[in-house]
Amino acid sequence: MTALHEIGNWFAMALDGHAEPWVIVIVLALTTLLLEDLAIAAGVVLATQGMISWSLSLAAVGGGIALGDLGLYALGVGATRVPWLQRRFIGERSDWARNRLKQQLPSAILLARVIPGLRLITYTGCGFVGVALVPFCLWVAFAVTLWTGGLYFFSVAAGSVLSQLFGLPAPVAVALPILVLAVAVPLVRAIRRRRSITTP
Repeated sequence: MTALHEIGNWFAMALDGHAEPWVIVIVLALTTLLLEDLAIAAGVVLATQGMISWSLSLAAVGGGIALGDLGLYALGVGATRVPWLQRRFIGERSDWARNRLKQQLPSAILLARVIPGLRLITYTGCGFVGVALVPFCLWVAFAVTLWTGGLYFFSVAAGSVLSQLFGLPAPVAVALPILVLAVAVPLVRAIRRRRSITTP
């Protein structure tokens, strides 16, 4: 709890312009481990305000996201040491899954990056069945670069339109599209799930 409080203090200092760039980079990277969308919105806001360069902001957020993805892979590797999981899943099943993931690694990683809920099982599964680390890291880096860069571009472009149409301050305008997406995507999924349950 103390660590979270400290991160909150650093984050507040960064937003107020009282933090060094290296502190902002660390806070942005750590924030991605808690809430990616918040980290992206904050990174765009801080870069818009000139508190950190665009390249450093993108590197901090993208690097934090990639480290989180590698953490999921490591979680899968660690799970291979659990006896119950070894007995249940290591053998023919894991060989089949490993071969499928090797054959379709690019599409598996890219889809898991953009479809909510797939990342945990896909990236942890890659570690569990022993997908080679180097190809995994390369494709994760590619997926994170596309994803983060795309969201930064979307946020700035949409924020510019919102600022012109409604006169919103630039930091609010650029953060709003990402925050709306962060709320809308889970909401749409929940509505679809509820409809599928209630539909006979």
